Amino acid sequence: MGRFSILFLVLVLLLLTEIGPMVVQGGNCPRLSNNYKGVCSYSSNCANVCNGEGGTGGYCHFFECYCNHPC
Repeated sequence: MGRFSILFLVLVLLLLTEIGPMVVQGGNCPRLSNNYKGVCSYSSNCANVCNGEGGTGGYCHFFECYCNHPC
């Protein structure tokens, strides 16, 4: 039972690091798109919408479109 608990704890910690807040890289602050409609599955479509919102590109993350904006 102890091994299962440790394995479960490690799995939860790994999932939390993937779901946690996004790290700011290169002076870009990601924000959820206001205009993207539907499930985000193609980052190129997301980037086009983000460029129209004044962003510097965008990407899909957990089926949502995030736009890169200068911080």
